[in-house]
Amino acid sequence: MKTASNPLLGTPSRAGSSVVVDDTPLRSNSSAVRLYPKPSASASRISASDARSSPSNPGGASKSTRTVMDNLLRRELGDGVVRDLPAFVDRFFPPSDATADVYAYALRAGLYDGLTARWARWPQPASERGVLSFFQDVVDNHLLQRFASSTSDSGSGVYRYVPSNETPLRNGDCMRKTDLLLTTQVPPGDRVDFAALRPNRYDWRSVRVVGELKRNPTKSDDESTLLQVANYAREVFGAQPCRRSVHAFTLCGHYLRAWLFDRSGAIGSTLVDIHAQPVLFLRIICGYASMDATQLGFDPSIKWDRGEETVYDPTVALEIKTEPIFSRHAIVTRGSACWKARLYEAAPTSEWMYAVKDQWRASERDSECGIISSMMREDGIDQIVGLPRYVCFDEFREDGKLVDIASTVRRDLVSAKRKRRATEPAATGEMPPPPKRRSVSAAPAWSASHNVSSSRKRKFSDALPASSSHSKKIKIGSSVPAANPVVAAADPASLPKCNNRIFSRLVMTPIGKGLEKFSSYTELLAALRDAIRGHQHLYQKHHILHRDVSVHNILISPPGHPSAGVLIDLDLAINTNRAANSGASHRTGTPDFMALGVLEGEPHRACHDLESFFFVLLWLATFYDADGNRRPEVTGSLFQACNTQFAGGGDFEDVAMVKGAYVTAEKFERKTLARLEDDARTALGPLLSDWRDLLFTAPDEPRLWDDMHAAIVRRLAELNAEEQAAAVQFTP
Repeated sequence: MKTASNPLLGTPSRAGSSVVVDDTPLRSNSSAVRLYPKPSASASRISASDARSSPSNPGGASKSTRTVMDNLLRRELGDGVVRDLPAFVDRFFPPSDATADVYAYALRAGLYDGLTARWARWPQPASERGVLSFFQDVVDNHLLQRFASSTSDSGSGVYRYVPSNETPLRNGDCMRKTDLLLTTQVPPGDRVDFAALRPNRYDWRSVRVVGELKRNPTKSDDESTLLQVANYAREVFGAQPCRRSVHAFTLCGHYLRAWLFDRSGAIGSTLVDIHAQPVLFLRIICGYASMDATQLGFDPSIKWDRGEETVYDPTVALEIKTEPIFSRHAIVTRGSACWKARLYEAAPTSEWMYAVKDQWRASERDSECGIISSMMREDGIDQIVGLPRYVCFDEFREDGKLVDIASTVRRDLVSAKRKRRATEPAATGEMPPPPKRRSVSAAPAWSASHNVSSSRKRKFSDALPASSSHSKKIKIGSSVPAANPVVAAADPASLPKCNNRIFSRLVMTPIGKGLEKFSSYTELLAALRDAIRGHQHLYQKHHILHRDVSVHNILISPPGHPSAGVLIDLDLAINTNRAANSGASHRTGTPDFMALGVLEGEPHRACHDLESFFFVLLWLATFYDADGNRRPEVTGSLFQACNTQFAGGGDFEDVAMVKGAYVTAEKFERKTLARLEDDARTALGPLLSDWRDLLFTAPDEPRLWDDMHAAIVRRLAELNAEEQAAAVQFTP
């Protein structure tokens, strides 16, 4: 076992060993890759289903409308969007001899008319069909072909722009069609035949960069345009969850804006007039086409061997042999991925026994690794019932520096907001729920870069609305004028601020399966029993409150493990002895499993976590049968009623009222348990009733762990006795 250096942590770790990463799913909301996979086969060999699950939609793609998703993304992004960063293009698309050569070629070939300062074949008006033809005739089959011949690798890594507006892409959470994208499903080549590509249906897992076209140049900064691109970025994050950032662009009329979406929101360049600024246009489109895995936003610490060791690029490794994986789609509040791992020195046939977890945490939150470190000082490496054993854990570093959004991902174009304490911690969930009705009018603001404006003037053939060069807040729901270009300031204090996130990595064991993968009710209840014990150990011995008990944060342990189940994910956990709340701004938890008190705004307490165990069991009893199979049709459940409230604009308190109505003593039997299928109502109904009585009738918090544990032990004994009696009855 190596302990001096751990490539998974980037620097020497407290208790580490080198590991490699496998491509088998660890749990239902994880993504997986391997460190040294074999080169993949043709991009056309994609075998996974289009369906993608979620707690609110376990059966497949959500088919959510733009209206629903735009509202969710608007709240998800909040004030985390900054545009008109003047140094954006220089940082991500630096000048090169190759792009200068392409510009000279465009002049010689008559593709660009230097006298009129226009691209010769640019359509007028800039209809979608005309712009797509321009990309085929000029960009793909002339400019990029020339660019490929000017690069040292003979263009082997230069991808072409392809239209994708015919059919929704595969493996998305929603039915989405883009306009232009760069994808590995169309490998680099000399020329592209758009007519031959049109029948293709592309896959979100293969998308490298995505673009949106609009005829009207004033649409560049419309809220609707940005939300449309944010929908695409969300799908890419969902299909490629180990990605640090997603590049995208808008081309409205002849005005181009480059965007970068990451785990803190999005940043955008100044507007580029492709006619007046042809070299900038070439730098961007050639840059997108030739980005390597690190430039695209993939983790440079994860490698694979395709003749030489390079950064792992999952858009290239398209031959997916495993079942579909549920991924975290939200842009800002979600950013973790888990993989299987084994010792680097171990034989290729050795068991994959470790789990690697990567996480982007809000900088104001307690570090999960710090919480684990404090636990380990007291517990050591002994196995605790209901909790995993942590092998190594630390904030991730590259070249000795912490990896974060502000510096690593956004390349110091912004600075981190100062930490501040608030009264309420931040929310996570399937998607962030709507705010309270009384605050709807106070919509989040998307800001322009607030540096001084540039004195440089440009002539635009299509005048855009005038705007102030000062810092501005962009009101949601209104058309946004384009800002004048602004100059980056040398003083970091004057840079735009972002809600910074810090990257951490930990390695733990055992590797379990998702709680919803249970094979029997006894296996399910045994896992919940031990997870409750793990929660009790965290709280009573270490004063750690988990605050995110959900179906995805409890794993069923492999056979022979001391615990039947383990409670994982301390991302939102806090030490109850801390002096103040975290600086995040919303409630914590996944809405389906959040306790009534948390939904109503009460400070998060231990009894709320235990109430979440109740909702986890009720959720599984509702959506799964006794063998762990998804029920085909479920209607009228508590969870569907809550989701209907959110979709209709309801707030947390509305959802609390709905949940409360379903768990009252008068209605629980006939309104909640009666909606369960016979097998679930017979096997799990008695325990759900016992837990309901403990949790919703003046709960005795100090005794709740022991009382809930005793109830589940009793029900397990009864189920085991029933199974034994049935086995005797049917014995020949």
